[in-house]
Amino acid sequence: MNRMALGGDALAKLPPGQVREMREGFQILDRDNDGQVNREDVVDMLTNLGQDSSASAVSRFFPPGQPQTINMPLFLNTLSSLLAPLSSQQELLNAFAAFDEDDSGQIDVRELRDALLHTSPEAGGRPMTEKEVDEVVSGFTGRRAFGKSMNHGARGDVFRYQEFMASIMGGAEADLKDQREK
Repeated sequence: MNRMALGGDALAKLPPGQVREMREGFQILDRDNDGQVNREDVVDMLTNLGQDSSASAVSRFFPPGQPQTINMPLFLNTLSSLLAPLSSQQELLNAFAAFDEDDSGQIDVRELRDALLHTSPEAGGRPMTEKEVDEVVSGFTGRRAFGKSMNHGARGDVFRYQEFMASIMGGAEADLKDQREK
């Protein structure tokens, strides 16, 4: 089966902003600007994205008996085939919004952590660890500002899910706001 054909369909399903960020990511990985990325570069990238960087995961990019470098089109197609099965942007926004009691774009960190640590994974999955949850929310937490709903005066830590979504989906917050308003 042709890997390029498989990835091409998946690439078309991703938002343009995410594809743009994947291109930028390739350019960052291509340190010598020769249009090629090697195995070690991909391991570093997967690790930094919190993805599986085991030998079997990396073999998707570099199958045995194949060249151990990858060009941009193959990189985009292979990565998009990994990302396409993930939940859609709207599905993730809806899931986060279910925890957002005052439509502020923020979720109580304690409530989110509890849900992530104690929700049964899908078949074949495994529960998240505390370290994984911390890695997900890192950089997107802060103190709740005075607002519509203060949970009986509590001013605890919150997860800013709209910023998180903009970061992982490769779009601007304005794009997320537009999509929520539809």
